[in-house]
Amino acid sequence: MKKVICIILALVLGLSCSVSTFAQSSQPENPIVIVRGMDFGGLILDQGTENERPAMSVEAGPIVASVFKGLFTSIFKGNEAFADMAIEIAGGIFAPLACDENGNSIGNISVKEYPLAMSNYPEALEAQFNHETGAEGAVVREAIERYGAENVYFVTYDWRLDPYDTAKRIDAAVNRALADSGADKVRIICCSLGGVMTQAYLDEYGYEKVENCIFLSSAIYGSYCSSDPYAGKVGIDVDILMTFLNDSLSDLKPLWTVLKALGLVNAVSDFANNLMDEHKEKVYAELMRSTFATWPGLWGMQQTADFEAAKQLMFSGVEEEYAGLIAKLDKYQQYRLQRDEFLTKMQADGVGVMLVTSYGKPHIPAFEHSYVQSDAVLETELMSAGATVAPYGKTLGDDYVAADPTKLSPDRVIDASTCLFPESTWFIKGASHVCCNYGSDVADMLFWLSEFDGQPTVKSNEKYPQFQYCDEQQNLYFFD
Repeated sequence: MKKVICIILALVLGLSCSVSTFAQSSQPENPIVIVRGMDFGGLILDQGTENERPAMSVEAGPIVASVFKGLFTSIFKGNEAFADMAIEIAGGIFAPLACDENGNSIGNISVKEYPLAMSNYPEALEAQFNHETGAEGAVVREAIERYGAENVYFVTYDWRLDPYDTAKRIDAAVNRALADSGADKVRIICCSLGGVMTQAYLDEYGYEKVENCIFLSSAIYGSYCSSDPYAGKVGIDVDILMTFLNDSLSDLKPLWTVLKALGLVNAVSDFANNLMDEHKEKVYAELMRSTFATWPGLWGMQQTADFEAAKQLMFSGVEEEYAGLIAKLDKYQQYRLQRDEFLTKMQADGVGVMLVTSYGKPHIPAFEHSYVQSDAVLETELMSAGATVAPYGKTLGDDYVAADPTKLSPDRVIDASTCLFPESTWFIKGASHVCCNYGSDVADMLFWLSEFDGQPTVKSNEKYPQFQYCDEQQNLYFFD
């Protein structure tokens, strides 16, 4: 009798263990939604027809020929002739991308979409994603290898359009991911301009379905390189130009030194600045308003302090004509005004919020804030949601005192204590924009963050302190 009871107990225990194991293995893992950044080359004209082609075409030969023609003409007819030529060239490139007065695309432009899990696109995986080595493509590849293509969703969009239009795409991806997996929440990684689009989603649909959100090289606070030109803050500073040339094209440093000594760098800078000063009104009226100003997506990068001035510059006298577009711009501006409070509450309500940003690269020297630290695309101050950052090539100084000394980078370039999320913002010196090279240390860090149960902090893993630096392969190193 005792043997029978023992056998029955063994069977019961074995069955309960099997049920427990089955329940654990079948527990759905929260799927991951990746929101890409701006992709000029991803805009397609007449997709699916025999006329399908890139929406924007840039041919170097005709442009160079036109520039020389404009320079030659300006010698005899003045700078206005060169300005007309510049407007003609830029208009020829960007006019096909113009939107109408309501911010809707004029041309039949679309993007390649992946509305289902990535497992539904074997041809795209084989042709592209299985071979990606950097940026968003590598994020997708890494996620697929770690979690399976059936758990990965990739949101693409027309970056020109209203962020709240893209929010619908993100919402559809989130709902599809939850329906497919049976999970309650998703994890989001939003890259670059995707940070604007993801915030529009969170504002419009809430964050109840989100477990955590990583802002990767993200325009969480917009961008100066987009905002400044919209507000008319353009110009070239000679010293910043020289720094850019020496650091970005260092192999030609002796040449830049000679050209500077001969006064040619100053001459080019003066010519460009004078040209912009003399013809700014013409450029904005004949080029900016009809193209760049019609893209509500890029207006999402606008700085709050410059928003009204930028609208005035772009739409003065034609406000009624562009009322539909302006209404879209104002809607995102209303979110932006309460952004910090919203994101802080989101984290307090249990959503993991992490920012991964980089610094140590110069910016294009053509706008007011071009002196700042960046990853060569977006600015560190804004990607980090408010860090105090020294100008590029400088430090905060030996006398600088941070509110929290532990938040001062070892190279004294960044004070993270002023960030919106000082305990969950990481900085990588020398990392490229959307830093996630396939198989790299940075990729390991990114997905450690994504997998973390709860809210990770800069003290959660000694492998990933708040401040690190990397090489070109994105191997991570500690500061000495």
